[in-house]
Amino acid sequence: MSYSDDDIQFLGGAEFKPSQLTDKQQPASRRWWIGIVALVFITLSVATFYFWQKANSRTLAFDYPLSRTSTEIIRDLEKMPTDSLQGVTMKVDSLYGVGMRLYELHGLTPTLSRTAPSDSDSTVCLVTHGWDFYWDENHQYKYIGDFIYHGKEYASNHNKAGFVAIVGDKWQIGIGQDDSIKEYVKAHNGSMFRQFALVSAGQICEEQFALKGKVTRCALARKAGSTTIWYVETIHKESLYDFAQALADYGFTDAIYLTGGNNGNTFYRTPTDSICGVADWKGYGNNLLIFKKTK
Repeated sequence: MSYSDDDIQFLGGAEFKPSQLTDKQQPASRRWWIGIVALVFITLSVATFYFWQKANSRTLAFDYPLSRTSTEIIRDLEKMPTDSLQGVTMKVDSLYGVGMRLYELHGLTPTLSRTAPSDSDSTVCLVTHGWDFYWDENHQYKYIGDFIYHGKEYASNHNKAGFVAIVGDKWQIGIGQDDSIKEYVKAHNGSMFRQFALVSAGQICEEQFALKGKVTRCALARKAGSTTIWYVETIHKESLYDFAQALADYGFTDAIYLTGGNNGNTFYRTPTDSICGVADWKGYGNNLLIFKKTK
């Protein structure tokens, strides 16, 4: 009998059905490769988690000069003088094309808040954003960097070398990564948060600049030999590098970044109780730094 190419031959009869190999009957080489792939996947997962955890727990070296030691910062905080004026004075200036509004803070104490202040609170003289945070997968609020509130520590990490430390009605900005300031603040029921250092001892801290692009920028800054602390914001969108360079060349010894930008018409209260700008903090109360008159 002959067959054409189009004929189909069924071997084993019409009821024949080829059997499938069970797992036990699969070639040993195939099972071996499946095991290798699974092992590699598990190993990579464990390694990824390990290095992610290590990267988030390690301290990034801050290789810039410091204008003050931690001991000197604590001394300046304790001896911070009172000011007969209480309020904010503002001037506009520019350097190398970077326009800035410079707010001089007179006799004010900052408080950390996740709630917007009342519009009727006459002690409020300036409000800005302060620290960085994020919401985790369970929608839980998480602080980024050291964060202490009324003596209780909520987060610990000092990769960001800049900080604001508040004890009672006295406060300081500073730069450094050791824990002595944090322990002092905790022992005195104070508050503290960390941010990027922009300028340290007059030198810009480029390795701290994790944020790219151009947006409106804000900072707290101080000059050597002066007890005054300034809040500074850019008029236009600027890079962190240009902003830091302008602050350093303007004469600020230390400056730390504040997140959130500005609306171009910042609210502030003068020492004569005149109100300027627009209070726009409603709905943005997740990380507020509120400067108030000392009662």
